[in-house]
Amino acid sequence: MPIGTFIKRDVTSLAGLVVTYIYPHDENKALLLGRYLSIYGWILEGYMRDEDDQTVLQTILPPNEAAWLQQASTDTPTAIIFRLRQLIAGNMANLPLAAANVMEDRLVELESILGTCKRLLGSPIPPTYTCHTSRVLCLYLGLLPIALVGSSKAATGLLAILINVALLTYVFVGIDEIGVEIEHPFPLLPMWFLSNSVQDNISHQYVILSQQG
Repeated sequence: MPIGTFIKRDVTSLAGLVVTYIYPHDENKALLLGRYLSIYGWILEGYMRDEDDQTVLQTILPPNEAAWLQQASTDTPTAIIFRLRQLIAGNMANLPLAAANVMEDRLVELESILGTCKRLLGSPIPPTYTCHTSRVLCLYLGLLPIALVGSSKAATGLLAILINVALLTYVFVGIDEIGVEIEHPFPLLPMWFLSNSVQDNISHQYVILSQQG
């Protein structure tokens, strides 16, 4: 299952639990939790793509919460998970044990996903390895026409050789490019759609809650 699917599932599940179990006892805290959950996708996108997330923080969160996040000694996604856990723990007396356990499981899963993203971001393929494989590939494709022309099986004609070399070049160069993209996938992933979908799902849950009230 893709990382984005896990994030969407965990954050949406947390929002549902907050709406069901925390909102009836503490509306302000439930709304603050909803704000944090709704921006988590955007903040994770900004962190992985090295983009500025201050506008999101200042727009969605209360000023004191945004200022606290900006001054946190750790990265913003980790600080948000810490704050979520802190807010949930403050209302633990009103939570059924099963709901509290599920909430903690969801937070642990978010931490695990964040750790996986950090490993992908912080462990790129060594440049020497990438350069060497590219040079070997160019050398192979450059010498391949010569080898085919000198082969007894190349009597079928120059056109067949050109077609074979072109197809092999397309395949091998494509594989090499895919390897480079897998090394750093975050600029290519549709994280905007993930973040927007997460925010919409959480907003819908709170809208349904307000309509019931």
